[in-house]
This record gives sequence, C-alpha cells and structure tokens, in this order.
Amino acid sequence: MKNSPIFSFLALVIMLSLVVGAGCSKAAKPETAPAAPVSQAMPSVIPSPVAATATGVSDLVITDVQLDGLTINYKIKNIGTGDSPQTYSQLSVNDLTPTMGSSSFVDVLKPGQERLASFSNYQWYSKDFDVMTQTQVNSTGYIELPLHNSKVMVCADAKNNAGEAVEANNCKVIIVGILWDYDMLSEFNLAAWSNGEGNLPEPGSENSAGGAHFKLNDASTETVIQLLTVPQHVPNGWVQGTWGYFYADEYHSPKAAAIKIPTKLHFVSRIGLAGNAKGSDGATFKFGLKDLNGNVNWIASKKMTVPGAFEDWDINLSSYEGQKDYFLLRVEAGASPVNDFAVWNKARLMQVNDF
Repeated sequence: MKNSPIFSFLALVIMLSLVVGAGCSKAAKPETAPAAPVSQAMPSVIPSPVAATATGVSDLVITDVQLDGLTINYKIKNIGTGDSPQTYSQLSVNDLTPTMGSSSFVDVLKPGQERLASFSNYQWYSKDFDVMTQTQVNSTGYIELPLHNSKVMVCADAKNNAGEAVEANNCKVIIVGILWDYDMLSEFNLAAWSNGEGNLPEPGSENSAGGAHFKLNDASTETVIQLLTVPQHVPNGWVQGTWGYFYADEYHSPKAAAIKIPTKLHFVSRIGLAGNAKGSDGATFKFGLKDLNGNVNWIASKKMTVPGAFEDWDINLSSYEGQKDYFLLRVEAGASPVNDFAVWNKARLMQVNDF
C-alpha cells in the first residue's frame, strides 16, 4: 500500500474533471425541457371566451325609455360583438338639453348585456310640457301644433367613447303626455278638392262626371264617418283632397295653413272599394305631402280591386319631422273609371309611441 498517496492524488484529479464537465453541461439546452413544478407553472396563453370578444366591435342601443315619477329611466344594451368601454348617455327634452342632470354614466357592457340606468340628477316637472295656450298661424304660412306632450330623447355613447359597429342607432324617442290625433274625415268638407280639370268645390255624387267626395252612410263599414271618393269619369282620372290647419282670417274667410310635422307622426287609415263597385278594374289610393312651395311628394299608394274588401294602412311619417306640409288624399282610376267607388273608412294623423 506504498502507492496509496499516488492513487489518492489520481482519484482527486478524476473527481475534479468530472465536476468541471458537469458544470459545462449546464450551458447546453436540453432538447426537451423538464416540466416545471405545479407551483411554478406559467399561466395558459389559450384565449378565454372574454378575451376572444375583445377583438369584436361594440354597438350600444337604447331599448326602453320610461318616466317613473320624476325620474327618467332607460335600458341600454350592447348588441355588438365586443366589450364597450365606459360611456355616457345623453338626455334631451323637446330637442333641448337640460342644464342639469342631462348626462348618465354607463359602465362597461359585454356583448349581449343590458343594464337599467337613469338620469338621477334630472327631475321631471309639468312645465316640461310644451303647452301652447293659443294657436296662431306663422307668418310664413304654417303652424306649430298646440301639443300637450313632450318629446324625450335618450342617446347612448354621447361622447363617442366607443368605436361602434353602427353609429346611427344610438337614440330612442318617446312622447310623454297626450298624443295628437287629427281625424281628417271629420273635416273633409273643409279640404280643397280638385280633379284633372281644376278645382272641384261641390261634393257631387257617384254619377258626377267630374268625380265626387261625400260622406257615406253604410253601417257595414263599422265607422261613424266614412268618405266616398270617386275619380273623374275618364281613363286614368283622379280626385284629390288637400288638408291642413283650417281657420278663419280676420275677415272670417276660411283659410288653411301647412302644419309643422310633429315627432312620431303616422297616417293611419282603412281603405277599400264600396260593396257596389261591381265591374271596377280597381282604384289606387295615394297619400302624399305638399310643401309651402307647392311641391308634392307621394309617400305611399295602394291599389284595391275587390268590392267590399278593406285593408288597414299605417304610414310612418317620423322621417318627415319638422317639415311644413299639407296632407293629400287622392284616388286614381285605371284604364276604366267605371264604378271606382273608393271608400276611406278611416283617415287619421296620429302620434304613435312606437318602439
């Protein structure tokens, strides 16, 4: 065992070389990294459902507006595909922004989420009704109706904080108060009537060559007032009535003024051929507007061909709000004017709180 110090020295050298070799091997990256302990595992990078919608686009709409006591409540919904940011809604009454309480904060809304909110710093008062105590014709030939109601409008994203899919659907309007309802048939005798040859002042009868416009008494149509209109007895003949605001001037002469169309106005009617319109090839009913310059815009038409058959007619005039117009009812014959006895069973201008 004389050589044991040498063997010990060699063993020490070999051990040192192994340690150095092991230290150098740490710089080489293994082909497959060992799994980290559970306590040190990194979060998953797989997108969650919420993160996936972040790439979509929000779209805020007002779904409901209500007056609850003195508070205006509303519902706002995100119908888009992405989260909306924090936004503000805006209130206006009769197209004016209240000096206090006109803004309402709305927190983030996820796609499909709806929330009830309110204008908590605004209080409704009876003075908000735009009540006119006197009706007066404007010097330019039209009137603003003496409405006993108010127009309430709530708009989402009033400060344009959200980049929305659709920017034109942010607002909703309701009418608070008594809705205006104008029965045109009750004043048909005041309307200005005409045919293809000019004015037609007399009501006439079914046999009048120039056409006719008179009250019809027929219990089968189930209304108190009905208007029978007969176009001029020529191919493609017509008869037309013009309605407005009827009044008397200082000399007690009958006058008519155009009407400034209020918010959410509809023309609501029920029309058809009289039961004795046998042999008629049909008559076309038309509704239109005439402005202060005499320009006519026919809004809608409907042809009726079956005697005794009636249809309801509802024309939304909301897009014409603020225009100053007269209102036209017209009936046109076809190739044959025979027995074109056209009945307006109902004809009303009505404000409608449609949603």
